[in-house]
Amino acid sequence: MRAVIAIAVALVTVGFTSSDLPRFRLAATDKAPRAGGWVQMAPSVSPFSVAVTRDGKLIYDLDITVHDLPPVSYLGAYTGYQAWLATPNLDVVRKLGAVRNDSTLHVVADWNKFTVIVSAEPVKTGQKWSGAIVLVGRSPSSLMQNFADHPFYNTGTPF
Repeated sequence: MRAVIAIAVALVTVGFTSSDLPRFRLAATDKAPRAGGWVQMAPSVSPFSVAVTRDGKLIYDLDITVHDLPPVSYLGAYTGYQAWLATPNLDVVRKLGAVRNDSTLHVVADWNKFTVIVSAEPVKTGQKWSGAIVLVGRSPSSLMQNFADHPFYNTGTPF
């Protein structure tokens, strides 16, 4: 029985569930170490089976669910949490919408590789996050790329 429980815990931890839809974990940063979340991915449906952009990229329906976010005021002069979608190089960023504990944000992504970022933000947000980043997750396809030398992942200094 212990082996079955251990395998179930391991499968849930890496994102495999009884449904066939892939998902990836939103990992906490040191700003909110107890927070977490998941992004569930499903190919968008169309009359032609799978939806794609004009240039042939798959379109995904994403369900973003977060939990254990601290009250946003604990992090500073912020009023809410915001989800963002970014390319792997973080050169293109899209605002997805507000997120709250134990609620699901339904959005669409039309990139094959992407990063989901959740940040604490002031009332008015710009085109990119400006507040404290609390959760980060990368699509499974983006894990094929090395980010070790990207400034976002090494405190701003390239190797």
